[in-house]
Amino acid sequence: MDLGPTILVALVVAIFGAAFVNGTIGFGYALLAVNVLAVVLGAKDGIIVLSLLTPLVSALHIWRYRRQVATLPRLRVLVLAAMIGAVVGTRILVLLPDYAISIALGLFTAFDALVELRGRRPPLGTIAERRLAPVAGFVGGVTNGTLGASGPVLGSYLIAIGLRGAEFAFAISVAFFAMSIVRTGALAVQDQYTTAAAWLALALLAPSVVGQRVGFWLRGRLAAATVERAVLIVLLLASLNLLYRGLEGLLAASG
Repeated sequence: MDLGPTILVALVVAIFGAAFVNGTIGFGYALLAVNVLAVVLGAKDGIIVLSLLTPLVSALHIWRYRRQVATLPRLRVLVLAAMIGAVVGTRILVLLPDYAISIALGLFTAFDALVELRGRRPPLGTIAERRLAPVAGFVGGVTNGTLGASGPVLGSYLIAIGLRGAEFAFAISVAFFAMSIVRTGALAVQDQYTTAAAWLALALLAPSVVGQRVGFWLRGRLAAATVERAVLIVLLLASLNLLYRGLEGLLAASG
């Protein structure tokens, strides 16, 4: 993980942008950041570095929206299932080759961008909410552990049960924080962290915090729908890059 000054500066700027989006619209940090890191470091190393950043970013979001704590009872099953899924996901991450992670992340990102660009679905009823909570949580946890992001799964569920604005930001941050703690522990147990990964994460910590704070300050001053649509277009382009790199790696491995 030997990065030149130019690449490091580009990473700092990109991570600042991901955190800024997170502060502005309430989500998107992990999905944006993991795509940037995956392109520069490779999919697996990018996810591992990101895992050291997300606990603090999620914790700061929880603190900002702490007045929404009354939402917690609705999240218990979802979060517990997500934590279990995260353990399974980290094991998959360790076992799969880098090109497979790149292809999976590219498909996951492209699917999310295309679905979100088409618009939101109608809300779920109470019975459906209870039944789908463990499924959405577990699947979200697996994608979080394996691909470094789960916003498309958990975000869609939280929107479908009617959470919006500050409630949504608080709820998805609680889930992200719980999964990030489990994921970090699981990766540490499996001896996946290196000194280089830790130093890079430390270098990217400040732009993550500052970018998020700037996003908090501008929240409400920018049109969230416009920002979100621009982000989704960027993600769609990033997914195509990841698919190309993953297929190139697959062809090299099979040849």
